[in-house]
Amino acid sequence: MGSHGSLLAGFHVLLILVPPLSAYVHQLIGHAGLAYPHLLLRHLVFIGVGVQGAAAGLKQIFAGQSVAAYTGWTFSPFVAELGLMNLSYGVLGLIAPFASRGWMVAAALGYGIFLLGAAIGHVHDMATTGNLSLGNAGPTLWSDILIPLVLLILLIATRKDASQPVSATN
Repeated sequence: MGSHGSLLAGFHVLLILVPPLSAYVHQLIGHAGLAYPHLLLRHLVFIGVGVQGAAAGLKQIFAGQSVAAYTGWTFSPFVAELGLMNLSYGVLGLIAPFASRGWMVAAALGYGIFLLGAAIGHVHDMATTGNLSLGNAGPTLWSDILIPLVLLILLIATRKDASQPVSATN
């Protein structure tokens, strides 16, 4: 694996680790009244959907061949189309935490369904071809599983008090 693969793998690890830490810091520096699950949901939507979607989309659109090499898959023009889908969810994820709960539910569920489907594709590829490349069986797979599951748990955990404000000032 080259340094490019290491960088992408590290990016996926950060997508899992940063939201809980940033939500905790956000709560410590002045938002003690806002429940941690609400902050974590906002941070995970912003980072796990918004940042990940936008970054993956731009990478797939402009450097699709390197993304295909990282996953161990054959490059095709479809990678750029996948990039447009990722980018569209990325934009939604960057906006949603500053909009409303409905936006966050849409971003979390929509991108979560995509990520879980991608995880199934990675597992299927491992089982049928033995592809254990880092981009197929490593941190990408785990973020494709963990991010949607945590988003779903947070959506359920925060549904009772869904009327709690979502604005950027909270």
